[in-house]
Amino acid sequence: MKSRLKEKWLFTLLSFFIVVTASLPFLSVYAFPKSNTFFFIGMLALICFMTVLIQRYLIVLPLYVISYLFTLYYYFPFERPFGFTWIGVFAQRLLQTYAKMFSGEINYLPDFFALSIILFLLILLCVLFIRYERWALGSLLLIGYLLMLAVFNQLNLSIPVILISSFALLFYSLKQIPTTLTPKKKSAFVLLSSFILFLIAGISSLFPLMIPQPKNFLLTQSASVRHYMNKQGLYRQIEEYGSSTASKTGFSENDAQLGGPINDDQTILFTAKQTSDHYWRVETKNHYTGKGWTNTSEIVTHSEEQTLSISTNPEYQGALAPETTITLTFRSPKEYLPYPYGNTAISFDEIGRTEQIKEKQRFTLLDSPTSFNFTWQKPIFAQESLAQVPYTFSQDKQNIFVPVTTPKRVEELARSLTENEETLYGKVTAIERYLKQNGGYRYSKTDTPYTPQTKDYVDYFLFESKVGYCDNFSSAMTVLLRSIGIPTRWAKGFSSGEVTGGKNTNYQEYTIKNSDAHSWPEVYFEGYGWIPFEPTPSFTNTVSQPETTTTSTSNSQSETTTETISSSEMKNTSETTASSVATQKKEETSRSTLSQWLPILRNVALVLFTISLVVIGFFLKKYFFLLRFRLHLILYPKQFSKAYRLLLRKAEQLLVRQIDEPLNEYAKRFEANYIAFHGSFIQLTVLYEQALYGGIPPEEEGLTELLTHTARLLTDLKKRSPSS
Repeated sequence: MKSRLKEKWLFTLLSFFIVVTASLPFLSVYAFPKSNTFFFIGMLALICFMTVLIQRYLIVLPLYVISYLFTLYYYFPFERPFGFTWIGVFAQRLLQTYAKMFSGEINYLPDFFALSIILFLLILLCVLFIRYERWALGSLLLIGYLLMLAVFNQLNLSIPVILISSFALLFYSLKQIPTTLTPKKKSAFVLLSSFILFLIAGISSLFPLMIPQPKNFLLTQSASVRHYMNKQGLYRQIEEYGSSTASKTGFSENDAQLGGPINDDQTILFTAKQTSDHYWRVETKNHYTGKGWTNTSEIVTHSEEQTLSISTNPEYQGALAPETTITLTFRSPKEYLPYPYGNTAISFDEIGRTEQIKEKQRFTLLDSPTSFNFTWQKPIFAQESLAQVPYTFSQDKQNIFVPVTTPKRVEELARSLTENEETLYGKVTAIERYLKQNGGYRYSKTDTPYTPQTKDYVDYFLFESKVGYCDNFSSAMTVLLRSIGIPTRWAKGFSSGEVTGGKNTNYQEYTIKNSDAHSWPEVYFEGYGWIPFEPTPSFTNTVSQPETTTTSTSNSQSETTTETISSSEMKNTSETTASSVATQKKEETSRSTLSQWLPILRNVALVLFTISLVVIGFFLKKYFFLLRFRLHLILYPKQFSKAYRLLLRKAEQLLVRQIDEPLNEYAKRFEANYIAFHGSFIQLTVLYEQALYGGIPPEEEGLTELLTHTARLLTDLKKRSPSS
């Protein structure tokens, strides 16, 4: 027992460090009391100690079972004493939970169920590490487990992964130490290896912080793949099975704290049968806090009219498109009313009672209708007319308010972007263009970081993270415009959705999902009212080609052709496939789809290529030694002693050399166990001892062939059992 402890104590210590490093994140994720952590670590130490000391399975297995059950009892006593009664209750709970998971009643692992599995696996790993010294398999399993834990719970577990990798490499290096080394040299080797490995581990953990370019490059290159997976609902599925802190897409009532990643939710909210696509506004907010958006007033009013009339631009006296009818159907009752930009009229017979919060431009449906019809006329804003509106520093304090805590560089950026523009429209589009195209910002729902507590939400996005989604871009444009005296407010609702029916008819069915939730800024133009703009990349507020619009009068009809900006033409070009009878538009959609798939296919091909290399490397692993040895003979053809030591080290991996065993005796014992050598290893050993002790160099003739032949035999013997 003492000799076994002396031989295995380092492996046991490393095994203990590995399993403890892997178990701590698990305890944290399931929020087990921190006061119990030392008990758990102590039990792992006891299991490692029993594994190294007790070799007989008949003795150690009952001890494993007792340790396993007592640890579970310590965490989950179920108000019963430790004994068979408790074991029966615990087993019953496990079976009941398994039945619920199998039936789909629950889709997560309860803490007692998870602990029973993880503790069992940790005991098996201790045996694998200490008794069988299978460091590679055990470490890969733990690293894979930590990666899954990180994905399902959105944790940064890079340090535990680096530590386990370092411990595993140190484990490997200990196995390579020749048994002929003195204890002093062994200790020096272990200390030096430990220092080097943990120095590398420290540099690895600090490298992404000191040099973020590689991380940013990987995030950028993989963005299209992760965006596609998010659209397919992968991250949403992960969130349902984990305890993720990430939000999901959808219309949120509380916008006081914005930031952080969001996962796409493909739940259908409502459908709309209509003649064209457009954005759906639900409400606006006017008070920016530095962290998000609120409203300064939420006074509720009730309408006494027979028809609910909504005009997003009441002071606008320009052209309107012909009136059309829209049929809106909710999948499940909603309290909010989504409505398009323009003039909307809804009979109360259709929707029942409503409440309005004028400050938010929001309408609440009190009777929760499931389907209703309404009429709508979209506004047609002439670009040339908007460009004639002069810029003046507004006195509307509410809609140009910026917190005093917002850094001054936000205003400085806005002024530098607009200093060459004189009109209001020019300044607005300059900032919109900067955020959307020229500023180097990246759109991502999955990579958006949380805003640090000490940072301003907009400032952090503009100057530090430069990664975000609609909330980041719309808030940034709103605050930038406000900082130079342009009245702007934050609007939210839904983008146009996806065409799901009637593609070849005038009336098409659009399906709007939670993932279509969106936000954008509205800018006030005198004589026009609040005009929506779109700074978010991959979303488009298109400027249409000149088109013919018909305006009715009492006596005649006149046709007016104008280049227009239509709020109803805003659409999400990356997430929505718009139906159009125009062949040119179909071709553009096809090209857009192809351009989206190309980076995805490229990244998939790269992943498959990497996997292929790993698989090929796995099957060629046993030949690495032979390739390395041949390379050594090419580079150092005169260094026979070093070549022999490489062969000896490989032989010691197959058959352990006893302490103080003479080299010639070891060679004879080796060939007695591996008869395929037919004296070649003994012959090389004799030549090595003659060169080492007698100073007689070996003859070069046939030496290279003998060395290569022996190396090949050692390579082939890697997975063979020694003959008796």
